[in-house]
Amino acid sequence: MKPYQKQNHYELLELSPDASPLEIRRAYKNAFELYKDESFASYSFFPPEERKEILSRLEEAYLILINPVSRAEYDSKMIETGILEEGTQYCHKAKDPISIYDIRETHSDLLAPRRQPEHLKQIVSQNPLIQEIMAQDTLTGADLTTIRTELGVSLEKIAEVTNVRIAVLHAIEEDALELFPPMVYLKGFLRSYARYLQVDENIIINGYIKRIEK
Repeated sequence: MKPYQKQNHYELLELSPDASPLEIRRAYKNAFELYKDESFASYSFFPPEERKEILSRLEEAYLILINPVSRAEYDSKMIETGILEEGTQYCHKAKDPISIYDIRETHSDLLAPRRQPEHLKQIVSQNPLIQEIMAQDTLTGADLTTIRTELGVSLEKIAEVTNVRIAVLHAIEEDALELFPPMVYLKGFLRSYARYLQVDENIIINGYIKRIEK
């Protein structure tokens, strides 16, 4: 078996190239349960840093394969390089049935929009500390933590509503660059974080990215 660093997205999730979206959701959920920190099954075989790297790669694979556009682009590159045979990729014929359990466990692209706490917007506009932080040119994870705590919102609540893994949110607030997902997903997670807190998402994204790029 190939080491995980050399596996393509289908191999990482143990899927065939013609796997349906429902199969992708289930495969990601099963893989996540296997490698998460609380998993005894992987704890004895992989050190913490390696498990985090595997989880990051699994999340990247899931986000690309679950999106029809990015999946089509990925498949095309696989075909061009000879890794995937033309005609073996998934062909959408009918919608897969999605169970309630799958909806609760997967990412926000599978969920209906949820109501945001509108009262936070008023607190943001009236809180001098938040306004001072938002006026900065760059933002750190500590700044984001301060904004969140000033608004009285737990990290667990943001994770629950946005479906961003709490481990990713912890990494963002702790400036743990080595644990970050790819930049395109990091920006999406920051956007979800900012939208829930009712703060300007562009300020949050630009300020935070500018800080880590230094």
